[in-house]
Amino acid sequence: MYLDAVWTLNLLMDGMILYLTQGLTRAKTSNARILTGAAVASCIVPVSVLLPNSWLVTIPGKFLFSVLIILIAFSFVSIRTAVVQWLTFYFVTFAIGGTLVGVHFFLNNQVQLKQGEIITFSTGFGDPFSWLFVCIGFPASWFFTKWRMEHVQAHRLKTEDLYRVKVDFLGESVVCTGLVDSGNHLIDPISKKIVFLADFHVWNHFFSEDLLKSLTSLDQLEGIEQLSSEQRSSVRLIPYQGAGMAGQLMTTFIVDSITIFTPEGDLIVKKPLLGVQKNDLTDDQMYQILIHPQAAIKGISA
Repeated sequence: MYLDAVWTLNLLMDGMILYLTQGLTRAKTSNARILTGAAVASCIVPVSVLLPNSWLVTIPGKFLFSVLIILIAFSFVSIRTAVVQWLTFYFVTFAIGGTLVGVHFFLNNQVQLKQGEIITFSTGFGDPFSWLFVCIGFPASWFFTKWRMEHVQAHRLKTEDLYRVKVDFLGESVVCTGLVDSGNHLIDPISKKIVFLADFHVWNHFFSEDLLKSLTSLDQLEGIEQLSSEQRSSVRLIPYQGAGMAGQLMTTFIVDSITIFTPEGDLIVKKPLLGVQKNDLTDDQMYQILIHPQAAIKGISA
């Protein structure tokens, strides 16, 4: 057995699986973290060979080891997000592995199961077909799985498109992720300006957290009094009514511009209203701003 060759092959496979997991879950990470996660994941190969009785090759050991891989490869946002990433990691692994095993059996190659592991035995460098099968079959299976998952996502994103969004306000800018919210029809009844909504992750770049809490409390006027004269001049209180609650006033600001980066060009909405949303728009922080559906009408496509 050539341990270094098997280890290298496993490292490449783990890296591809983690990259596909990141693409499906849109997890926050970097190439360095994914490569580090793949390197840690590949360490199971020498452990399985040199320490076959190690607790890491048991079911509880593999469970904890996979959790460690996810924590290393992706940024921790919440327990729910981490669980989704962990389940997707296993889904991708089983999808690709199942494809390989199915094709292998279809081609009538001998595959043996031993202690829950799929293995083949051969002498010398190994069965040339088996190595060729893995080296060609795994990338092919990976691309097929990625292609199918992208088609599923593309179908879903027809109604839930995510875009990179830049907010310019009083000489400062922040870039975030926005979701087109077809249910958002909030408009200033006086100026008829459309209203975008942003949570604290966006507003923290412009105001302190204590001030934001004041602006979203019942006594909003107290928070407005803490603003500078320039900031106060851009404030608008917009009446709105949420599900299961009485009518309230939302603190909004007239920002300089909101730019939505689309494949067709940059969509610039000048002087829109941006509301302060108290709670996170989503638990996994996938997006931080809700884009008004009329932005395409009010904006200018570059």
